[in-house]
Amino acid sequence: MRGLFLQGGGAKGAFQAGVIYGLYEEGLSFDVLSGTSIGAINSYFIYTGNIEKLKEIWTNINIDEFDRGRTDEKIIENKVFIDILKEFKDNNEKVKAAYVNYVKVQGSSLVEEVVDITKLDKKERLEAIRFSSLLPFRLDKNKSVDEIIEEFDSQKLFEEFKQDLEKGIYDGYKLDGGILNNDFLNPFIDEKVDELYIVTFKKGYDIPEYILQNYKRNDIALIEPITEFRPNDTLRFKKDFCEKLFYEGYKISKII
Repeated sequence: MRGLFLQGGGAKGAFQAGVIYGLYEEGLSFDVLSGTSIGAINSYFIYTGNIEKLKEIWTNINIDEFDRGRTDEKIIENKVFIDILKEFKDNNEKVKAAYVNYVKVQGSSLVEEVVDITKLDKKERLEAIRFSSLLPFRLDKNKSVDEIIEEFDSQKLFEEFKQDLEKGIYDGYKLDGGILNNDFLNPFIDEKVDELYIVTFKKGYDIPEYILQNYKRNDIALIEPITEFRPNDTLRFKKDFCEKLFYEGYKISKII
């Protein structure tokens, strides 16, 4: 039994995709998945058996997240990705469980929701993945997309979100799971696996103590990038950036 955790991080998900593609090319597959935000999106490619499509999308990506499919000025819309996922059929019997998390806003309080999408119908699965990757964001209409990307800072985003949360602006919303739990490894306590693969975007990542208490260190493969990411890389859905990251992840997958 193998488990795979995919962290949240927007366009940095290209690195995850390269790792996934390389591991599957080597004949590895996964029984239990856990992903938040872009990790939830990438996990759906695995769940549906669309590994070649995963490579195609991430090495040819050029998504303008701000101008396509925007219906709400308080979030970064992810319709482009969800529309891609809608085309997939469920055809991966290898995956026994696939967990995603998202945040329910109740007034000014946040509650983490955890679901196993293998237990849901297709509409519910896609809704859960959409919520998991839906970032709150104050859009400045006077700025160009390039300016927004260049100035993006996740720390500032969460500070502004906290302010808006206290005002009740997001009451009733379902948002990005990484807001509360971007180290979404909890499912691997009940879903114990023989080998746990952790794909993170942080160099020097500290594996949570509760995982180390339940797994031997030799049973964990920690996969980190070489690239030192900048805060605005989260929104850098540009072909050259994502293609470079994909092949960085691919090369790393070959030396695990």
